Amino acid sequence: MMGRVILSNNSSYVEAFINYLQYEKLYTPDTIKNYSIDLKQCKDFFENKQIKIEDCDKNNIEKFFIELHKLGLASKSLARKASTLRSFYSFLLKTSVINASPMSTIKTPKISQKLPNILSIKDIDILCNITNSSTAAVRDKAAIELMYSSALRLSELSQLNIDSVDTKLKFVRVMGKGKKERILPLGAQAIIALSVWLNKRADFNPTSDALLINKFGGRLSNRSIQVRINFWVKKQGLNCKISPHTLRHSCATHLLEASGDLRAVQEFLGHEDISTTQIYTNMDFEHLNKVYRSSHPRA
Repeated sequence: MMGRVILSNNSSYVEAFINYLQYEKLYTPDTIKNYSIDLKQCKDFFENKQIKIEDCDKNNIEKFFIELHKLGLASKSLARKASTLRSFYSFLLKTSVINASPMSTIKTPKISQKLPNILSIKDIDILCNITNSSTAAVRDKAAIELMYSSALRLSELSQLNIDSVDTKLKFVRVMGKGKKERILPLGAQAIIALSVWLNKRADFNPTSDALLINKFGGRLSNRSIQVRINFWVKKQGLNCKISPHTLRHSCATHLLEASGDLRAVQEFLGHEDISTTQIYTNMDFEHLNKVYRSSHPRA
């Protein structure tokens, strides 16, 4: 457990928390900026009512969210602010500044789901239950498991090379938009499927170091991956049509529903508004990995 926070002159518990995120949790600059904006808004709201943010109770917090709702904030924005406050009061609790968190019984506002065709966990299990042992089927199973396991974009999946995955250390190294690198956890089911595929990959006489290859040995294209996924959707009896990003969106949705940690999921997805320098050395990988292992249904 952390020791009690000792404030220096003219500092605040909000500043102590931000410093903790920056220097101990190693959160990215954009993530810290978002935390700061949310906490400033909350702090200003309570100070106008002559209440210190560290002294707030559940009723104070509820009034704050009622006010935000009146201002017309979207559910996504409300959920982000709730996530920020939950983390802030958890920090104060761990550092013995408060005895109980006012957020402990406040539910995170549900985020309106704008992304269509999200597969349920049951549908994911059905889709991934590919028992065909042909080389193409084994490859496709590995692709589907990997895409869902690590919420990969279609382009990220197709560009993976053999050395992009480490099944022993359980991570995949991804080059995302803007040439930004992310290192993401690999789920147990994805590791099994990848291991089987790597043992059969030579059947296609590889001509490159691409992880996923076609029957001619070349890198499997984005279009080919999409076609193969849709083939298995029909083959497995799922009555739905999915887009190239359905598996990615499904993973993100399931993680968020299970963990409630909006920040970690945003880091996991590598969204542009989170960081412009999102590489392994400045990601909070340990925190991300912990959330992933405890929340992902196939980890």
